[in-house]
Amino acid sequence: MEIKIRKSEKKDCEAIMRIIEQATKFLGEQGSPQWQNGYGPTQKMILKDIEKDESYVLLADQKIVGTAALVSGVDPVYTAIKEGAWKESNTTYLSIHRVAIDGNIRGKGLAKQLLSLLISEAIEKGIRDIRIDTFPENTLMEKAIFSSGFAYQGEIEFPIPHGERKAYQFIHQ
Repeated sequence: MEIKIRKSEKKDCEAIMRIIEQATKFLGEQGSPQWQNGYGPTQKMILKDIEKDESYVLLADQKIVGTAALVSGVDPVYTAIKEGAWKESNTTYLSIHRVAIDGNIRGKGLAKQLLSLLISEAIEKGIRDIRIDTFPENTLMEKAIFSSGFAYQGEIEFPIPHGERKAYQFIHQ
């Protein structure tokens, strides 16, 4: 199976939203409040990511099987890290957000591959500091984060119900 990423296009929005809806349902079935009750990625967010050239799709044999955003700029939530600190806080960084994998092929290590490909994309852009977060009980995502080389740095909180997140960082040497 050939696995690669490419920048998302507007025509990908339907497939991306289908995958996000599957992921939202899966999280809810696991008892997680993450992405529930309208606090998950919306079509408006995805279209904004696409317009800003920050949305990516994961392809397996040319079929869209995953999605994520590689977001530039300072994330205000990330500036308020607690119970830890960023390894390097004065460098330009990219944040990975809105990660989701097609529910029909979950469990094949695709999240790790998606994260690894996004890290490579960031490094190609000259960015060596990559950050990501997840809900504390999202152990499947945490496993993919750790297996992609990220290190736990502390806790952050989004200004939404159940906004607590574990924060991770990858520094390319």
